[in-house]
Amino acid sequence: MLMDIAVQLTRSVLILLIIFGTIGNTLNLFIFTRPKLLRSSCTLYFIAVSIDNILAIYLAVLYRLLIDGFSIDVGSLSPIICKLRAYFGYMALSLSPYLFILACFDRYCSSSPSIIHRSWSNKKIAKRCICGAIALVAILYSHMVIYFETQSNGSNIICYPQQGIYDSFWRIFYLVIYCFFPSMCMSLLCLLIAINIRHYSRQIEPALANVSDLHRRLDRNLIRILFSHYSTQTLCILPFAIVNLLGMFINRNTLIYSFFLRILTLPLFASYTTNFYVNTMSSRIYRRELIKLFSSCKWKLFRDDRNWFVSYVDNLIFLQSQAANNGKDRTTIEDDIPLVVTHPKIIISYQWDYQKDIG
Repeated sequence: MLMDIAVQLTRSVLILLIIFGTIGNTLNLFIFTRPKLLRSSCTLYFIAVSIDNILAIYLAVLYRLLIDGFSIDVGSLSPIICKLRAYFGYMALSLSPYLFILACFDRYCSSSPSIIHRSWSNKKIAKRCICGAIALVAILYSHMVIYFETQSNGSNIICYPQQGIYDSFWRIFYLVIYCFFPSMCMSLLCLLIAINIRHYSRQIEPALANVSDLHRRLDRNLIRILFSHYSTQTLCILPFAIVNLLGMFINRNTLIYSFFLRILTLPLFASYTTNFYVNTMSSRIYRRELIKLFSSCKWKLFRDDRNWFVSYVDNLIFLQSQAANNGKDRTTIEDDIPLVVTHPKIIISYQWDYQKDIG
């Protein structure tokens, strides 16, 4: 009964997370690549996070949907697929927290009273840090390529960590590297950012309150997103990491353990799919940029229609002048101009029966 509930919840929730997560992270990419927002180096980290979230959705969330919702384990097809799927899947899941650590560090430098620290907040350093984070995570999780393997579980073949010492190491490693260390770093940096903001606000003279107002509002929104993500990341990841660690001390084949392990993967994956709806859309600046984006798309979509309409009017005026020269009543000209509309492009053809008019 419990497993049936877990299977149904997994199917319905993960399918929704994949759909809305793909849409949300794609919109994040469009928003953060707007020229106004690209002025901030922190935006580069958010772009990298959105790309990583999309990879995590299709390398980890989709895989979990197949295995828990439909009992299809792609990793069991061969040892190589097992190792590579686990390696890249966990890399995608683990990269996002470290990118947010770098984003917090960027905001700390940006809000620092030290000129040297503020100079570290720039796009060139941000690009190097993103590449460094990818390399670091790739090295940290390289042991998975060696120690993850296909194993027999009754009549089934599963992709799992090598049993014994490595299995215990993997659970501790997962809790520390994936949960505790990023959370501690973000906690410390968020505290330092708050201290810098308070110090900075006291130093601003009233006469300069309106100077660079857009940049300050953008910084505040970026910092608020970081604080919000830190809270949701901790609440979503920590329960699953703790239950996963408990697998070292209890029988993992029990029904209760399997049930809670499956249920707690749902909020874990939700942290990779809800950034747009929880964080980005809660900011007025980003909502305005999204509206401008939709308006721009609408203009481009209907621009061709307007161009055809202008062309239609120009041709109508031209044909009316031709009709006047040929002695035809200009008021009946529209009856001789058939408008042909086809999909996907609008084709306007004008026909003029000069032979009939001459006759």
